[in-house]
Amino acid sequence: MSYAKFRDMVELCGHLQARSMGLTITELMQLTERSRKTVERMLGTLIGLGLVEANHIRDSDHHLTKRWRLEGSADAPIHLFMNIEPLEKVALERLLNSLDGGPAQRGLTKMLSVQKPLSRHLVNDLDEFIERDAHIGRVGPKSHVRNAIMQVLEPAVVGSEQVRLRYKSELKRRASARIINPHGFLFGRFSYLVASTTKGELRIYRLDLIEDAEALGTYFEEPKTWSFKQWVQESFGVFHGDEKLQVKILFAPTVAKRAESIQFHSSQTSKRQKDGSLLVTLTCKGHRELIHELLHPDWLGNFQILEPKTLVDELRSYMHATLESHQNY
Repeated sequence: MSYAKFRDMVELCGHLQARSMGLTITELMQLTERSRKTVERMLGTLIGLGLVEANHIRDSDHHLTKRWRLEGSADAPIHLFMNIEPLEKVALERLLNSLDGGPAQRGLTKMLSVQKPLSRHLVNDLDEFIERDAHIGRVGPKSHVRNAIMQVLEPAVVGSEQVRLRYKSELKRRASARIINPHGFLFGRFSYLVASTTKGELRIYRLDLIEDAEALGTYFEEPKTWSFKQWVQESFGVFHGDEKLQVKILFAPTVAKRAESIQFHSSQTSKRQKDGSLLVTLTCKGHRELIHELLHPDWLGNFQILEPKTLVDELRSYMHATLESHQNY
């Protein structure tokens, strides 16, 4: 077997071992960026060696779907090929340093603890990376979410279990209790829980403002016509209160290359213009958060909102209010 084919096989094993629920052929094609024929050939080789077995399908899968995972006794031989390379370990230790407790930090710590230590020069590089990460990754607002809250909410989201919250919004003096149906989490400038009331009305709760959470042991069904993933993709950011608009933004030639490398929204299309500028078109809600992004120093003075006029008016109003508050300086 050539080195390239061996490398591809090891990569496939890594993906199979990293996912307890197993993977479908389509998912393996997406992860490895290989054709169906190639994935089926590699999978057939692993099945022939007794390293891969069929896994139980998920409730959401089609009944003819097949999921594959590494067979339990395959761990030992596979570990021979799964050693983390030094530069990969540097990247993982940088990631570990950015985590603030919780299952992700504990799991990554356990994984790294069985790896060989870095050489002296890579340790020096890692120290420099962490210093730079601290400057670019930890500036700005940061909210604290208690582990005890997440230990209630995470299983409730997965199991569609109702939860009683004590929540204190920023505008209220006291916390109030409410029963909610938790659907998922949003992570941005702050972290949020997306949930619905018992009447089916969607609400967004900041996780750091939740004072207490109690799983009730009663369960709910999500509406079949509603998808959390699709709902998230509708908005530019966290909030969904405004109407969906088609937005056209023209970035100046001086920033077009950088803007071209950024995905502002999943719906966007980008097209270079004859003068070197970049036309970005997207359809979304969350207009205020879109304005916040456009006022970032990377784009400030180098963009023009072509459509819609309502968004231009909103930008002008935003800028006017900001200038008004500084008139006495």
